[in-house]
Amino acid sequence: MARSRAGNQPRKGARVNRERGRRIGQWQRPDPPFLFRLVEGAGSEGGRKVARKFRGTETVKVDGKGRMSIPARLRRVFDAGDPSFAGANTGRTQLVAVYGPDWWNWLELYTIDAIEEIDEQIDRLTRGSQERRWLELLMNGQSTDLEIDREGRLVLPAKLRDKLGFVEGTETIFESRGDYIQVYHPDSRPKDVEALEDFAASKGPEFDPRAFLHTPGEG
Repeated sequence: MARSRAGNQPRKGARVNRERGRRIGQWQRPDPPFLFRLVEGAGSEGGRKVARKFRGTETVKVDGKGRMSIPARLRRVFDAGDPSFAGANTGRTQLVAVYGPDWWNWLELYTIDAIEEIDEQIDRLTRGSQERRWLELLMNGQSTDLEIDREGRLVLPAKLRDKLGFVEGTETIFESRGDYIQVYHPDSRPKDVEALEDFAASKGPEFDPRAFLHTPGEG
């Protein structure tokens, strides 16, 4: 690019190629696989990007060190939901595990994007209200930060393995719940699912749950 002798300003009349001269920093790297960008007017809800969802159910075995190899298709969603994953170059993905109160016989694994959205919703509640305190206890006090390593393995702390009965060789169930995964022992169905089935039974066998879907503004 032609420049004047005085300083770094372009010579009058010279064509400026701003795109070519742009410095490539961490925030301007080419998009890695599965990174989602928010396009205004599309793929967003209230100005937020719409995260990729978990789908399907997998069986994941626990080894002697408490490690669990996360299936690649689920790992990609965790990668996409961790804003720091693309720029960190560590190959490690951050996530949050909510283990809940003693009576929970399951574990919930959230992407960073999902847990931050929940935190924002909690922050909008009245400070000191029972609702906010309850949710803070559950989502903050009864949760822990975890990560998936370069080999795609998740290491569960011993206290969580003991709580859920995940001994060496256990083939745990990873069941998708949209923006999180419910993890449980195959011989101990989650108690919240049992309650959900009772609710579904009250609607009758021919009821289609998609009837609950509606557009904003509808009753």
